[in-house]
Amino acid sequence: MSTIPRTPVPPGLDDPVPMTLPRLAEKKLLGEAIVMITAYDYPSARVAQAAGVDVVLVGDSAATTVLGYSSTVPVSVDEMVMLAAAVRRGLRTPLLVGDLPFGSYEASDEQAIATAQRLVKEAGCDVVKLERGGTSVRRAQAIVEAGIPVMGHIGLTPQTATALGGYRAQGRTAQRALTVVREALALQEAGCFSIVLEAIPAAVAAVVTERLSIPVIGIGAGPGTDGQVLVFHDLLGIYEGHTPRFVKRYADVREQMVAGVTQYADEVRHGAFPGPEHTYPINDEELRVFLEEVHAKDPGTSRPLS
Repeated sequence: MSTIPRTPVPPGLDDPVPMTLPRLAEKKLLGEAIVMITAYDYPSARVAQAAGVDVVLVGDSAATTVLGYSSTVPVSVDEMVMLAAAVRRGLRTPLLVGDLPFGSYEASDEQAIATAQRLVKEAGCDVVKLERGGTSVRRAQAIVEAGIPVMGHIGLTPQTATALGGYRAQGRTAQRALTVVREALALQEAGCFSIVLEAIPAAVAAVVTERLSIPVIGIGAGPGTDGQVLVFHDLLGIYEGHTPRFVKRYADVREQMVAGVTQYADEVRHGAFPGPEHTYPINDEELRVFLEEVHAKDPGTSRPLS
């Protein structure tokens, strides 16, 4: 769906075959795990590309991880387009998913389609994602009918966490679990090519995954889904805020970043940086001429240059 062509990749450097919706569907049929991660800028996109992930999500979690908001609610469409465009420039093969931010698709089908079109046309996203069941099912269907693939997202939906009682697991009663199943089936019927399940009991998520014919990506939904997604800053230990219990940290990059900047500051203050190896030389004769000239009087002003 992207209107921005992917830059060709030299053979041997990256997987030359871009991820597609049919390939994702095939992965589900073959039982091959789908790897999805968030990214919010060019450097993180290059990391995702080099790591060989299948899907990259420019999530509205960028609001808290990189833009400094207290929740995902304030992030704007303009901000999401800017971030997604940067990620697009860093990707070659993973499928690129753009989040529709809060307030950009709920009002009408027309609004939802217009927002989705911006993420595809201006940012180069391949597909878009929206949250919740209910009225979002109609919005998803409208976007799909407009020719843009849609990924659904149910369970804990951060955009409407207040209405759910806060950032807490969903589907933990029989009735709520049945609601999750119904919403998932409704989104599939609306034409979604995939669904994210967030903070759902593993046993419930496994049932949803089995009942759906489309890939189910879990985040805090146990090992029974077709794939997993984590936030870039969470799994690498970059973000210093609250980390959900379902996150596994594979590195502590923030600690290394702080240590590196602290050492830099210390060396600058003590004159250890920059050293001779960090400077550029000048020919001795050129330096002599330069020093003579700079200490001479400027004929135009009769004032020393120094």
